[in-house]
Amino acid sequence: MPRRRNGEIPLPEGWDVAQDFDGKVYFIDHNTRKTTWIDPRDRFTKPQTFADCIGNELPLGWEEAYDKHVGAYYINHVNQTTQLEDPRQEWRAIQEAMLREYLQTAQDVLEDVLTMRLWICLLISMPMNLTQHEFI
Repeated sequence: MPRRRNGEIPLPEGWDVAQDFDGKVYFIDHNTRKTTWIDPRDRFTKPQTFADCIGNELPLGWEEAYDKHVGAYYINHVNQTTQLEDPRQEWRAIQEAMLREYLQTAQDVLEDVLTMRLWICLLISMPMNLTQHEFI
């Protein structure tokens, strides 16, 4: 199900929207007398973490921007940082590494269990073989 867009939700009481000289939208909280680049409605419409994202969404506080010299870049408004690397790719790489580690651990445990079962089967069968040899 698609997420609701911010335009469908009114700004909270005491908030206004404005544009800077370059036309970039920002938000004014008259209650605290502060401004922010983050739309206050995002907390209701955007995923909170990368794990919550669907498709190519960015979570709350992240924005994809474009510069004619460097191309696409990413703004983390929460940490007030920018980066060229797509944070979704970084997150996917971390998730893939964690999955590989989990699968390797599961395979190692399974191999250990199978080895233990083999030893148990061998130990159970050994006394019978010894007993048969003693009577012959």
